[in-house]
Amino acid sequence: MHQGESEIIAASLDIAWSQIGNSSGDLDLPDPIAYADIRADWPNYRKRLLRQIFEGRTYPSHIEVVDLPKDRLSVRPLVRLDLDHRLTYESAVMAVAPLIDHVMPDAVYSYRWLHDYSRVDNPTWSWVAMQRNAREIHQLNPDLLLARTDVTAFYENIEIDILIDDLESIHAPKWAVETIRNFLNAFNELGNAWGIPQSYDASGILANLYLLPLDVELQRAGFTHLRYSDDIYIFGRDWVSLRKQILTLNKLLRHRHLTLSGPKTKIIEGVDIFDEFEDADKDAINYYILLGHPDAVNDVKVLFNQTVSEPPVRTRDLKFCLTQLKYVRDDYAVNWLLNNMDEVPHISREALSYLEIFQTAIPQIGDAIVDLLGTGGIAMYPYAQQHLLISMINQQIDGHYAEDVVWELLLDRNKDSFVREFAARYIGLFSSRDKTRTLRQIFQEESNPRVRRALLIACYESGQCPNRWLDIVAASDPFLSHTARYLKGRPSGIPIPATGKRYVQIE
Repeated sequence: MHQGESEIIAASLDIAWSQIGNSSGDLDLPDPIAYADIRADWPNYRKRLLRQIFEGRTYPSHIEVVDLPKDRLSVRPLVRLDLDHRLTYESAVMAVAPLIDHVMPDAVYSYRWLHDYSRVDNPTWSWVAMQRNAREIHQLNPDLLLARTDVTAFYENIEIDILIDDLESIHAPKWAVETIRNFLNAFNELGNAWGIPQSYDASGILANLYLLPLDVELQRAGFTHLRYSDDIYIFGRDWVSLRKQILTLNKLLRHRHLTLSGPKTKIIEGVDIFDEFEDADKDAINYYILLGHPDAVNDVKVLFNQTVSEPPVRTRDLKFCLTQLKYVRDDYAVNWLLNNMDEVPHISREALSYLEIFQTAIPQIGDAIVDLLGTGGIAMYPYAQQHLLISMINQQIDGHYAEDVVWELLLDRNKDSFVREFAARYIGLFSSRDKTRTLRQIFQEESNPRVRRALLIACYESGQCPNRWLDIVAASDPFLSHTARYLKGRPSGIPIPATGKRYVQIE
């Protein structure tokens, strides 16, 4: 490997590191200390990781798949990677991202690369931009029909060899292609995960490239189309031509081991087309909210009532209402959320971010959050439990009952690790001294490395962490060496990710 290539790899790794904390996966499953230990030792960590990449040691050794709720019943898989392997994967993708974006047509809105900022465009803004453009096309061409479709289990069914061929076809750097190949092959062989990892922006960039032949075919056939990842709008003159094009796309996708979703594929005509585009009314509400129009808040409340009164609750609309009510600091949705949180576990992050701003004015919110954590209904949703714990930590909600509930979660080794990590943080900060004296023993008996790291932090925050013990931990456990050295510096405040907020920018 020559010097110029080494510099490119180092620059790509720095870009990948700067993105940590910004992906949707980081918001859903944040690191319990926002990687403060790595940030404190980044030059040494970076040097070691670069050496691993240079030497081709880019295979993930452990894959943790988390079931994130999409609603009360269904889930989607989110892969939780060790930071080493995540940065390795993302640094290789960052190196090819500008090349991929260069071949993407303007019709593609998802995961576009901002060349001036060396990062991915905001996904929410990109989605809204696509919706607006779709509405404009329909308004200018009301006679056109709309075909809407998406790909079944898209990320899970991406074929690695085909993806690698795609990367080579755009002359991606050899080191990046090999790193991505090695990583994804190991990713698909090590456990019950397949395709490419979900909830990482890097995967969205690769997914764009994988569907590029679809964009090329639609442009060749003369159709106007818009695409956000695998969500596809196609405008056409008549039903027959759109139907033929859908059959052509399905044939093309089969060569890539993909298929269009039958239940989600439809052709819409006339006045029904406008209903397919989200955010039209919400754009207007948001505009008037920002202007401070007196009727705008009432419009939000009307939409909220419509959303929660018609099962199933429409997730996007509920999130929108909570965002707007939070902006104007209106507690209209508080009571409904406290009584129905277990009905919408998939939006617990957004719900708690909203509730937290009223914690001081409405003290019973704290009691309700603890009750939710302690009841059986929410126990089916570890994702929701995690965000309840984060909220309890940030809002300093304590008490004997809260302490007992959290200890039970920490000691339950059948509970998901990301729940136990934040339970450990809570115990270290708020549990009584008598109980925290057992933390070092629990640490020694714990086998899960992620939970051990959180327990080490808990030992420190509860005053059970002398330097001589940290020296032993650093020397005996490579996974915890950075954390132990960080704690030896006696940090006065260890970060706690706030529900729904990105990490502090890592420099």
